Amino acid sequence: MEDIFISYASEDRERARLFAEAFAARGWSVWWDRHIVPGEAFDTRIEQALDAARCVVVLWSGASVASEWVRNEAAVGAERGVLVPAMIAAVKLPLEFRRKQTADLSDWQGDAAHAGFESLCAGVSRVLGEAGQRVAPAASRGAALPVKRMEGRRIAWMALLGAGVLLLGALGLRWLLHDGGDVGPRPPGPGRPVETVVAAEASLAARIAGTYRGDVMADSKGSSRSDVSVTVTAIDGRSVRIASDYPRIPVVDVSLTRAGEQVLSADGDTALSVDLARQPPQLIYSPRGELSFSGVRR
Repeated sequence: MEDIFISYASEDRERARLFAEAFAARGWSVWWDRHIVPGEAFDTRIEQALDAARCVVVLWSGASVASEWVRNEAAVGAERGVLVPAMIAAVKLPLEFRRKQTADLSDWQGDAAHAGFESLCAGVSRVLGEAGQRVAPAASRGAALPVKRMEGRRIAWMALLGAGVLLLGALGLRWLLHDGGDVGPRPPGPGRPVETVVAAEASLAARIAGTYRGDVMADSKGSSRSDVSVTVTAIDGRSVRIASDYPRIPVVDVSLTRAGEQVLSADGDTALSVDLARQPPQLIYSPRGELSFSGVRR
């Protein structure tokens, strides 16, 4: 069972190849090649792969919008609740898919740091349930991973992550028992104002707090918009409140987790990614699947 099924028109095969390679570099297995084994029914093989994939990424272009095959594959992904759409050309999307948040990759040429690609990967991670288990890019490991990832490697990573969580929990308990356990002000409940976080607290929320300036790249109910401010305010060590001067971006509280130098949304229908390795830090944000914002901290 592959992690990702890429739905695309044959005219976009080279673009699909770039996506397959970029996804593989992040450790995800991919089904995308339309070459079917001789003697095997074309539609049967695609249907099997489509039903088995954990996530369906559709690449919208002029050719794929007009393709009945692609529209049907996207519909299956939407029915299963695993569809993550990307727009690789400036086109009018089919009516039934216009309310689905769509990553804009019309100018993407394979750059893993591209804001639209980061937004797309955040959506894939959310569907796969791996927001806290992102694998480092292949370049940092010295070699590209194969498109089909070995199950044993996934189990090893999960075991390593679990061991790290247990270790952190044990250290935290020891601190509470022997060092007084002064955890500071109680986090605000519903309707309470945001409390000031102690400056010395090395928390995820404090590290990403600030004002980010950038652009709304895609909007399910409108067009793109430039020069938008998004303010991230710490609520407690692992949650933030996000607001904006742009009315289409609602006030949302987001729980946080971390994977390497990436701070990510831990749960819910809001995708957030802050790259702390970049200076200034970059925020990729999609509140409730309505739109996609990308900006840097000022």
